[in-house]
Amino acid sequence: MKKRDYLRSAFGQQGMTLVELMVGMGIGLMVVAGLAVIFADSSRSGRELEGTSRQIENGRYAADLLVQELAVAGYYGDVPVADAVYTAPDACATALADLGWDGVTKKRPNPMEGKTSTELAALTCATSPSANNPGIVLRRLDTTPTPKASIDTTKGIAYVQTSQCNTDAANIPYVFSNDTGALTLRDLPCTGAGEVRRYVTRLYYVASCNECTGPGADTIPTLKRAELSGNAIVVTPLATGIERIALEYGFDTDKDGIPDKYLKELSGVAGAADNKWENVVTVKAYVLARTAEPTPGYTDTRKYAVGLSGTIGPFSDAFKRKVFATTAKLHNVAGPREK
Repeated sequence: MKKRDYLRSAFGQQGMTLVELMVGMGIGLMVVAGLAVIFADSSRSGRELEGTSRQIENGRYAADLLVQELAVAGYYGDVPVADAVYTAPDACATALADLGWDGVTKKRPNPMEGKTSTELAALTCATSPSANNPGIVLRRLDTTPTPKASIDTTKGIAYVQTSQCNTDAANIPYVFSNDTGALTLRDLPCTGAGEVRRYVTRLYYVASCNECTGPGADTIPTLKRAELSGNAIVVTPLATGIERIALEYGFDTDKDGIPDKYLKELSGVAGAADNKWENVVTVKAYVLARTAEPTPGYTDTRKYAVGLSGTIGPFSDAFKRKVFATTAKLHNVAGPREK
């Protein structure tokens, strides 16, 4: 009897004691806390990686876009180069008469023009320009000809038509118009219409916001483009996080197609070769891109070198930044000058 009672007391107990339960719960909570920390760190690292990747992508895109646009700036198709008279129309002009073209006097607009931050702020078509940033105006003709029969005159788009026919009026080598009735020049066999190309003018600048109005308004610095479209200027965001740009212009002062001097703007010397935008053959661009979101615990104390403009920073905030530098050649300006 005593033996049975002993066995019942030794092996009949089930479950856990309160102490064992508390120890188990404590261990479980520590495991859960560790997993939560790992998950939080992983999520934070993922966000940082995504933000950095987007920053690099946008910075490279902005720099590459400027190179591509500068490479075709000044492409005027078959418009004669000899005796060209360059004009500097308002970057925000939309009226046909104000765009700087005239076939009789051989006028055509400068392929490119730099705008200081002060000049940029005065332009009506550059919405919310960021302070301390320059802008750049690039002009050319469309690289693809437009069939005359397909032109929609209701849109007010400006075109340049050149003549290859030796019986056309010699004093009118090209026509600038948005009316097909004025595009009367002919091709080389003198049996059809001369080549017609759309006029393209674009202003690139940094805005202080991506969405600048409405409920979604923000303060994300963004590279934008203001482009002539018919009788209006259309502004398009291109790359977010572009905080600063710095530009240096390579002036060809002896007309051999090679830059002889780099300046941040025109020299201001009346009549000098480095005081004319048509003599710029290369452009150095520095693009400062930042992350869209701040990084907790990070402080940007760095200074960023941007050529002749010196350094930018420190910003002393939590955004991470990177400078992208590139040099572009204006082939359509430098090419005809090279020997």
